[in-house]
Amino acid sequence: MSMRALVVESKIPTVPSRAEECRSMAENIGYQVIDTIVQKRKSIHHSYILGPGKLEDVKQIVKEKNIASVIFANTLSGARIFEVTRFLGGTDIKVIDRNLLILEVFEKRAMTKEAKLQIRLAKMRYTFSWGKEFLRMKGFTGEQVGWSGPGQYPYHEYEREARKRISRLEQELKDVYAKKQTLREHRRERGFPIVALAGYTQSGKTTFFNRLVSETKDTGLGPFTTLSTFARKVQYNGGKMGPFDFILVDSIGFIEDMHPVIMKACNTTLGEITNSDLILLFVDISEDLETIFRKLTASYQTLRKIAADTPVIICANKIDLTNPIQLDEARKLVGRVFGGTPIVDASALKGENVDQVVGLAFQHLNGGTVPKSLL
Repeated sequence: MSMRALVVESKIPTVPSRAEECRSMAENIGYQVIDTIVQKRKSIHHSYILGPGKLEDVKQIVKEKNIASVIFANTLSGARIFEVTRFLGGTDIKVIDRNLLILEVFEKRAMTKEAKLQIRLAKMRYTFSWGKEFLRMKGFTGEQVGWSGPGQYPYHEYEREARKRISRLEQELKDVYAKKQTLREHRRERGFPIVALAGYTQSGKTTFFNRLVSETKDTGLGPFTTLSTFARKVQYNGGKMGPFDFILVDSIGFIEDMHPVIMKACNTTLGEITNSDLILLFVDISEDLETIFRKLTASYQTLRKIAADTPVIICANKIDLTNPIQLDEARKLVGRVFGGTPIVDASALKGENVDQVVGLAFQHLNGGTVPKSLL
């Protein structure tokens, strides 16, 4: 299947651009992104997202450059995807939005039964209301939306079928969750504190995890390298502080402005964060300050929602890629968003200050310092 794609964005003043993020995600799962087209607009066009003139340009490029997929960095309703697809020449062109792209990335990365079930459910829920539009385009549903096409079914039959599938998936997931809950309780009974790694996608959590558990999980494959949760027991030889055994949980990265249905698909993994005794929040401080501030704010909001009363330590990661002035500015930003939360400068990649992070975690979990939660 040809994976030649265009990334397209209707950029309005109030929303940060997502085109680069989408390009990176698409390339990470095998799309060959031929071009990125961004149109600045005061508001999003009611039918086509882009203005009709700009979409006409896109149509030309699709023809000339033999493009198979058009990926919008915006969120699109079923009706809009339908209009755009029709405009670009019908079902030969695959049109998806940022949310469907995120789900495709999830799908490529999913390793466990649970992750796969969650993604299928999120996809079904996200595209549920689209049936009406797509049934007007024969065969389109099967091709595009990730379930077998209902052919010429009348809409209500399609809807009934979709509802049945959704409740079947929900039931299967419930069973998986019940098993996981039992596992968590076992961990608790064995008395090991649980330390969860959290933070934005690509902030270095998995690199840190590998360093502590001496494992080689995939890292740096782009956003969402970690899709399901990995938990391992760490036996840390703490030198002066004595041995320190704990469970380290690596979890999915946060991402800004995620659709609620997709947030739900990450729910379990985030559930691991909720059940932890301590959160190590990773921040990539090698990025520009505006990006750092946005990501800190998004991380703060996510943690407030899912684990407001769990103590947090912040790892200002990737100091190997920054200079003292940048580091100082970045630390000020962390202080602005997270108040008096303890910060450790570290490089998970180079191993710098990793001992300090674990030492601070040890003190928190063993009564040496007063842990500070977001409350």
